[in-house]
Amino acid sequence: MSRVAVASTDGIAINEHFGRSKEFWIYEVAETGEYQFIERRESNAQAAHAGKGHSFTAQLLADVEVVLATQIGPRAEQELQSYGVIALPVSGPIDKALKTYGKRRKFIKDNIPRASITSHPGGCGGCSHGCK
Repeated sequence: MSRVAVASTDGIAINEHFGRSKEFWIYEVAETGEYQFIERRESNAQAAHAGKGHSFTAQLLADVEVVLATQIGPRAEQELQSYGVIALPVSGPIDKALKTYGKRRKFIKDNIPRASITSHPGGCGGCSHGCK
C-alpha cells in the first residue's frame, strides 16, 4: 500500500493546481488498484500563493508517496522531492487515476528520473519529516 495525495475541490476529480489547492485528499492505494480514502488535509494556499507556502504544503504531505495535481510548479516539485515525494501532473477522475497508479506504481517509480526521487536534504532515513 502506498499513500497518495490528490488536489481536489470535490473528491471526485483531480481539478486543482498544487499551489492553489485548499485541501488534499489522502488515499491508500494497493498494487491491485484498490484504494481507500483516509483523510482530507487543509493546506495553506494563501501562503503558497504569496511564495511562502510550498514548504508548508510539502511538509504537510511528506508522508505520501506521490501527489497528483493538475499542475505542479518547479519550486513546489523541488520542495516535494526534498521529502522523497513524487509530483505527477494529472487531471481527470480520481477513481481512474488511483486505480491506474496502483497497478502501474512500480513502473512509474522505476521510470521517474532519479533526480526526482531524492531523500531529505539532511540525508536522514525515516525522520519526522516522513523521509523514506
